[in-house]
Amino acid sequence: MSSSPTTDAPPPRISVVMPVYNAARWLPTALDSIVAQTFSDFELIAVNDGSTDGSLGILQTYAARDPRIRIISRPNTGIIGALNDGLAVARGEFVARMDADDESAPDRFRQQIEYFRAHRDLVAVGSAVTFMDGKGNSVQFCPRPMAHADIERDLLAGDGGAMIHPAVMFRTDAVRQVGGYRMLDAKAQYFEDLDLFLRLARVGRLANLAAPLLRYRIHSSSINFSSNPARRALRLQVLREACAVRNLPFPPASLTDDDQHRDAARHAREWAVTSLAYGSRRVAVRHGWRAVRLRPADAAGTAAGRGSPREPPGGPPRGPGPGRHRDRDGGTRVVCQASGGAHRAGKLSCGACVSIGSREGQA
Repeated sequence: MSSSPTTDAPPPRISVVMPVYNAARWLPTALDSIVAQTFSDFELIAVNDGSTDGSLGILQTYAARDPRIRIISRPNTGIIGALNDGLAVARGEFVARMDADDESAPDRFRQQIEYFRAHRDLVAVGSAVTFMDGKGNSVQFCPRPMAHADIERDLLAGDGGAMIHPAVMFRTDAVRQVGGYRMLDAKAQYFEDLDLFLRLARVGRLANLAAPLLRYRIHSSSINFSSNPARRALRLQVLREACAVRNLPFPPASLTDDDQHRDAARHAREWAVTSLAYGSRRVAVRHGWRAVRLRPADAAGTAAGRGSPREPPGGPPRGPGPGRHRDRDGGTRVVCQASGGAHRAGKLSCGACVSIGSREGQA
């Protein structure tokens, strides 16, 4: 394992820990979002986990022009080892998590630090996030429970997404107090976040901020889309232990459905509607058509047909949407991702409609 030299400067307020594995495609965006933070008293510890693409070269370029960036380069061991290696050298009072394919809002650190200052009993602060697709298009606003009791309830039900891991900032001493990230199964490195959050909830309080402070990228290479036979057993192990130390019953039948988070067709179907809130019909069409290709039987039963999408902060979607069609009679049948059925379309079909037989739009 090699690392960039440490500095003799005083410890920073925040240590940003970012594991990197073959993320060259998205890494510059992630790095730019950290370097541009309005709260500048931080160090960025980038742990190169044996990348075989150009990730290390990108990190070295950024480190050469910003002394706050430190690189640890080592053979691939997986995310848990990478996170613990970063945590071991963190010098800040707080540790901010970051992933190499995401994008932090410019004032993310400032808002989280101010919330910590106002709430001394907190050990971790996350936030709402904005989902983006693999091409970087914002597609869905994702609020998170804000109160400790609600977060812990969802965690105990198996929803590790009650706090979005790369959006969270921790008190460094609290993370070390509970032992950092646990390697429960080297062949199935999942739920390290769920496990850590549940242990932190026993030594302090958790919170999420209402503002979306992270753009969270979901794509086919995301770990949440990975499948492993040991995944379910590992999740049950984490939850069984968490319930036992709290003297709570453990009813597996009441757990949230983990498979829904890895359902690409479900994501595409929802994004065909929710992405309209960000002003791009082309993105909505692309995801609508992808939903049809992935699961044709669900084409008429869309997310919008079951309820209106969440509106992001800043107001409702602009332009056509559920209940606001401006279609002219035409000869083309379309699957309407907004109204939940098929109808004819003319020149002004809504942005969520996908013409049957047409090619997927490019965004």
